[in-house]
Amino acid sequence: MATTVDLVAPKKKKKRKPKSKAKHGKGKPTGYEEYYVDAPMTPKEYQEEKALYDIRVEEALLRYQKNRRMEPERHGIFMRYLAYGGVDVSPKMFAGVDERGLQQLDSEQVLIVKGQTNIPQECEKLPVDFNAVVKGYLTSYFPYFFSPETEDMVKLATVTIRNFLSYLLYHDVCPEYKENIEEARKSCDIATKELWQNQQFAALTPGDFNKGCSTLFGGFFFNVQIEDNNWNKQKDSTFLMQSDVARKVVKFGIAGAGTNEQALLFQQLATQNALHCVLLQDIHGFEVTAVHPPAPDVCLFYQQHAPDLIPVGKLIGKPYRDPGKPPYDLSADERLALANETFSGSEFEFFLEEDLLRLCYPGMKVITPVWKLNSGLHFFEDVHTVYCSIYTVLSNDLMLNWKKPVALTAGSQDDVGNTEVNEDGFEEEEKAL
Repeated sequence: MATTVDLVAPKKKKKRKPKSKAKHGKGKPTGYEEYYVDAPMTPKEYQEEKALYDIRVEEALLRYQKNRRMEPERHGIFMRYLAYGGVDVSPKMFAGVDERGLQQLDSEQVLIVKGQTNIPQECEKLPVDFNAVVKGYLTSYFPYFFSPETEDMVKLATVTIRNFLSYLLYHDVCPEYKENIEEARKSCDIATKELWQNQQFAALTPGDFNKGCSTLFGGFFFNVQIEDNNWNKQKDSTFLMQSDVARKVVKFGIAGAGTNEQALLFQQLATQNALHCVLLQDIHGFEVTAVHPPAPDVCLFYQQHAPDLIPVGKLIGKPYRDPGKPPYDLSADERLALANETFSGSEFEFFLEEDLLRLCYPGMKVITPVWKLNSGLHFFEDVHTVYCSIYTVLSNDLMLNWKKPVALTAGSQDDVGNTEVNEDGFEEEEKAL
């Protein structure tokens, strides 16, 4: 029996082309590009938004998040900013809607269901100050909660918040707060520059001159024996100094940047072996009031006689007490002297290297121990924190974990687990007996 053979070749399966980055969402505009602007509005759209924004600012928040594509880091920073300002960003209970349910809703209802923010009614009675919230969040909360290590990380926060404020202005959301929002945008610009300078200054301080004074006269580096090591600034800026290197750094600093009177007094006390220093009490650090880079003749002096050292200039400051820390326990006379600013040592004069002076600016606040030599000079070391010129302390961060108190009955403790909410609204862990 004859057999037939099928001569038709089988069809080849078509290979699926990989999706482009654009289809995955990568490469699409996020709305935070440097020259990005919102699309023009028609008169009808403007009137619709005006009617919505006259009711609640919450509507603006929902539409802003809809029109921006936020990466996880940016989203976390922005949500924390909203929470710091009193907006509720906690997950909505029983707000889950499946795809079939979404199809039955109009665009406005879908926006509300997908929204992640709402303004509690109790917050609507609080005063509104966009600028104060921006300064408080960027200067006293963001640097120490997120610990930005790069300039891009700093800009991620400041650009995001500024973009949101610009959105409020463009869409005329809060016309009565227009000037306040403009000030808040300026605060974002200031923080963009100063926050990164603060990070660099804290990483590079205390500088060679201050380290030399600490090594010779007192402080953290005093009497540290490192004679077997070789000091090399190029390899490690935090490396301990030998005593002879410290003497050279201090002497050239005073001879180059100091006055004749300062140099003569220092030499006289050094000859008598009478140089000593004291730690200034009742202050947290200093605030920069003026910056004087090394003069050209000082730079020439270093080039000719000490080319291995960095020229020093002067940094003028005044005592500073951090309002975010508990106040010192002072007597009545000391409090009066503080109020009148008549306490001794009301102005500090530091010698600082040229590369560090470039990072300083008036209004900069440095939290550090301050020492005073009996020759009249000051030095600092071990910088703990550096604050911006617009440093603002608010109580908003204390309310981030606050929850509305709930009345608990005697028999309901087993139902709430090992945590309970105290009368102030904060969670407390139940201690095991």
